[in-house]
Amino acid sequence: MTADNLVPWNDLNVSPSELRLDQTLVCGQAFRWKATGENEWTCALWDVVVDLKQTAETVQYRILGHRPIEYTRIPEEFLPDALCDYFQLSENLGSLCDRWTSVDPDFAILRQTQLGVRALRQPVTESMFTFIASSNNNIKRITMLIDKLCRQYGYPIDTAKGTFYTFPRVQDIAMDKDIEGTFTILGFGYRAKYYARTVERLMKMHEDPEQFLLQLRADSSWEAVKEQLTQFSGVGPKVADCICLTSLDKIDAVPVDTHIWQIAKRRYVNRVLALQSSKPTEESTTSDLAIQVPDSKRDLVIAMARELATAKTPTTKTYETAQRLFVELFSPHAGWAQLLLFSGDLEGANGAGKAAKSSVKKEAQVKTASKRKVVAKGSSTLSSNVSESTKVNGRMVLRSGGGKRTKPSKAE
Repeated sequence: MTADNLVPWNDLNVSPSELRLDQTLVCGQAFRWKATGENEWTCALWDVVVDLKQTAETVQYRILGHRPIEYTRIPEEFLPDALCDYFQLSENLGSLCDRWTSVDPDFAILRQTQLGVRALRQPVTESMFTFIASSNNNIKRITMLIDKLCRQYGYPIDTAKGTFYTFPRVQDIAMDKDIEGTFTILGFGYRAKYYARTVERLMKMHEDPEQFLLQLRADSSWEAVKEQLTQFSGVGPKVADCICLTSLDKIDAVPVDTHIWQIAKRRYVNRVLALQSSKPTEESTTSDLAIQVPDSKRDLVIAMARELATAKTPTTKTYETAQRLFVELFSPHAGWAQLLLFSGDLEGANGAGKAAKSSVKKEAQVKTASKRKVVAKGSSTLSSNVSESTKVNGRMVLRSGGGKRTKPSKAE
């Protein structure tokens, strides 16, 4: 008997223009949602298995299973509020896009091609431990690694759609006497030592590691929180910015990698420099629509554009300049704006732009777009890569199908 025969759907009451699952869940923020049906996505969150479904009008949700009640962090009756918090539905994406469009008219196109892409507010531990695996990595492989982490340390919940694993607490991982050895066998390679050191530091310095990480949300200073996060092994500036944006309420955090640096160069350098004259420069490779910048910021953003224009290759300094440029152009919510730009760049690189341009007036169009996204962005489950197991300190550990990696490769 299928889940559809057992559990009714509930309405989250959010339109596709405010939330599209096939756009939001596979754009490099979250890595544990699994496509489990046509326009359906499933994940074990807060010790319950949450099932989501995109329709032409809304997003529906239901619970497929949960841990024993005494362990469940989110009671079932609070799930609607928890999901609204997770997707930050109190933020009106349409209003944000209106404001971004007033700065950069190209957002009038992006808001259609990247319909319903919004920043998530994930559990902090999950965000931190996920993005430690993200450096010099790709979405497909990160998804595989995090799936193995959850299988190793998480709690299994059986449902009509299969078994799903919760994301473990720091304390759960700390029970392992050889964390680095386990993570190495799982395929994390040189990152294995980062996890061992980070868990050790969290357990030694904080009586309740989960609460410590959660309370970072209350600190209004993005830079102060970033400084605390970078004290942990495997958390550099970009990883810290990812954690700040996706779980710690730092809406101006702009994670800068090669993609975003290139977007800054390609989309904005020439158009900002054109503010010095009455028309765009001939070298402009994107829209000729002018950037709108308040007079009070004009000299500053032009100086930033000049610096980026002379940079042939990305450096730490030019990365920081690109980050500041995004903040000056799109703050507040510069991180959200960057997310739309990143999602559009990622989609274009995968040749999947046409699917997202549909107006979602028909459910069949939504289904087509969803299927294309799963293939294009590598978000499908990768359990087939788990081919072997071994024992570490008496515990069964899943081996990586691709073998052990103990040193960073050139690709990483």
